[in-house]
Amino acid sequence: MIAVANTTQWERLKDAIHLTTTNVCKHELQNHVSSNKYPLEGSREHYLKRGSQRVVDHLNEDSSPWSCVTVVPRPHGPDAGEQSLKQELSEHGSSYQIVSILDSAARRSIRRLIDDNGYDIDVVGPPYLLYILLDNDLIEKPEFCEATVRMIQTEGWTGYEVVKNAWTSIPVDCSEILDGEYDDTLPPK
Repeated sequence: MIAVANTTQWERLKDAIHLTTTNVCKHELQNHVSSNKYPLEGSREHYLKRGSQRVVDHLNEDSSPWSCVTVVPRPHGPDAGEQSLKQELSEHGSSYQIVSILDSAARRSIRRLIDDNGYDIDVVGPPYLLYILLDNDLIEKPEFCEATVRMIQTEGWTGYEVVKNAWTSIPVDCSEILDGEYDDTLPPK
């Protein structure tokens, strides 16, 4: 959510989709907001704080189509966010269409849970949320391509597998729009 909140498409995206997160994920966002009062402009801490603040503010708006569910018992530890998503899906999986999570190992784990329960849910990376805008004619292809490669660059997602996973489930070829300088952020052919 932080990656998407820091894109140029945040204002369009935040009200265009209905998103549900867990109290554990929201708590992680709030930790980013309060962890560093005055992060240096342009630093990773500033990026995390700004994106997290945008998401938390939107979750707290009364008119927001975004919501937060409480997962009990609350998981703890380094993978608490992933565990909270798995708990929520175990209990209410039929209520969801898409799960977006960055970590590819977490996506595989969540896919297994979905398959085991017979749910019809796509498990995708954060760039897919931008694709939803394109697929619903809320942005044009060049805007989608630029926002997606900027997200990949800003997040520092490098390497063949990471870039490939970022583009998973996105049926768009941006290579015809973006020139060679973006080859390391486009899906491998």
